[in-house]
Amino acid sequence: MKALVKKFPGIEGVCLEEIEEPAAKAHEIKVKVHAAGICGTDLHIIHDEYPCNAPVVMGHEYSGVVVEVGEEVDRFKVGNRVVSLTAVETCGACTYCNQGLLMLCNERKSIGSGVDGAFAEYIVIPEKAAYKIPESVTLDEAALTEPLACAVRCIMERGRVDAGEFVFVSGPGTIGLLALQVAKANGANVVVVGTSRDEKRLDLALELGAMAVVNMEDQDAEEQLMKLTNKKGFDVAIECAGVSVSLHNCIHLLRKQGLLIQMGLFGKKIEVDSDLMVMKELNYANGFATEPTSWEVALRLLEYKHVDVSRLLSNKLSIDNWKEAVRLAEQKIGYKTLLLPNGE
Repeated sequence: MKALVKKFPGIEGVCLEEIEEPAAKAHEIKVKVHAAGICGTDLHIIHDEYPCNAPVVMGHEYSGVVVEVGEEVDRFKVGNRVVSLTAVETCGACTYCNQGLLMLCNERKSIGSGVDGAFAEYIVIPEKAAYKIPESVTLDEAALTEPLACAVRCIMERGRVDAGEFVFVSGPGTIGLLALQVAKANGANVVVVGTSRDEKRLDLALELGAMAVVNMEDQDAEEQLMKLTNKKGFDVAIECAGVSVSLHNCIHLLRKQGLLIQMGLFGKKIEVDSDLMVMKELNYANGFATEPTSWEVALRLLEYKHVDVSRLLSNKLSIDNWKEAVRLAEQKIGYKTLLLPNGE
């Protein structure tokens, strides 16, 4: 079968090749991959900025259809539409595993980095890691369950957004627009900010329910933002851009004892005004990917249309055109770029 593999260091170590098609073992299911999204982690793996067990098939944001079940599988059958956790291998016995915090297990291996992932025609996963896709959700939409679950993890499980609060989302990319919708689903008043090159993204933020959008390059941007909160500052700021100036804006615009939620990854060490955080007594939350509870909530948000991911599906390319797909993702052209391993 075709698979996009990280074989060795350097971008030249990424290649599309034919590998042996996997078979399901006793407690596993084999899934025909419908679509797999390219995310920041995939780009970091390509550029050797995130660890992986090379050679490994990349990709962890996906949806697909069950084509084979192991003899001891009882929750799934051929034809079921599914998504799955990324943390498919853990020790099962440590403190973190016992608390359901699979991503924190020291023995954890995730699809796409630790074990073979979804940039392939087929993927095999443990039955316990899989979730059925609600009937009202398309396979394309379901491919965004993982990034939506990341937003759930940061905003609803690790952080907290209450109804009526003023929330500042910095960065109107895919993650930022998911964060907007999750915060809004909790009843918050959400403001999304970006720069001049984000004009179309800010327009979409308004369509997805933002109470206002602001171009941070405007001379009176801070004045606009503070006016929206009656000059009190924001209750919650969600950093989604992974850029130091974005984090600075979040810290600066939060009210005293406000909550800073970090979703973006910076990929390097940055300077943080920790003294200002102390003087404002800011609270801080984050989240490392997802946990099982995050997926359950994310699928309900999709099922009952509290979150619309269809508007974020910008680019769909055959896996044969993976280099172009990576270029679109790296240059942030559109929102989510999906690879179609089976050319559907």
